[in-house]
Amino acid sequence: MSGQGKTQRGALSLLLLCPFLLAVLVPFLWMVLGIFKTNNEFFQPLGKAFFPVNYEWQNVGELLDGKWVPFWDVFGNSLVVSFGQALGAVTLSAMAGYAFARFTFSGKRLLFVLAVALILVPRQLFAVPLFSWVNEIGLSDSLFGVMLPGVVTGLGVIYFTQVFRQVPEEYLQAARICGATELRVFLTVLPLVWPALLSYGMIHFILAWHEQLVPMLVLTTETKQTLPLALAKLYDVSQRTPQGVQMAASTFAVIPTAVLFALCYRKFRSSLSDMLVH
Repeated sequence: MSGQGKTQRGALSLLLLCPFLLAVLVPFLWMVLGIFKTNNEFFQPLGKAFFPVNYEWQNVGELLDGKWVPFWDVFGNSLVVSFGQALGAVTLSAMAGYAFARFTFSGKRLLFVLAVALILVPRQLFAVPLFSWVNEIGLSDSLFGVMLPGVVTGLGVIYFTQVFRQVPEEYLQAARICGATELRVFLTVLPLVWPALLSYGMIHFILAWHEQLVPMLVLTTETKQTLPLALAKLYDVSQRTPQGVQMAASTFAVIPTAVLFALCYRKFRSSLSDMLVH
């Protein structure tokens, strides 16, 4: 391809991406710059107040000092819940996906339909049964009570079923010839699908990080709540929270998922490419 053709394709690509970039970057910059603004600056015309007059850290200080919400408590709770739920979901989904992909058993098709139904049915329909169940087993107002419902995921089961179907049968037969049990065969296969494990773990971490319904149903103590609940409280009009503090909390909420995505991007892209090819 000639240099002129490459230039034209690059210009066209940039033109097509401009609406997307504007829709993403402008609100993100508004949020980040809002950290340094006074409350009055938010009510000025956009052209005059897009950038703060003085870059001050008062809003960040009030947030981290816990003036409006116990920030470090809820931030740590969200990390624990998200990592724990992602680990549990990857483990259970990989086990179930391997069984669906490699074994034949009674009721297999029905169980797979149930896994699909978990995706299609809105979680809000399970709100009342979920609340009752968590109370019955004594996990109300606990982080484990938030983690447990999220480790069962139909999306993970379907995803890993497809992943393990792509593993060549020769690898499994070689392990069995060496005398490995089926459990050992499963553990032997896991390093081959490491990008898929990491990718789904990242996806589930992000989903758990933003989850609000289950924590709202289960948690009552303020210091045990997760970050989405704290953000909802900060944005409650009755709290009269300065908008700069709201922007600071929203920015801090983005950081863990952004860092995780940056670290796992290559593995995620590799796993996605394999899924599309097959």
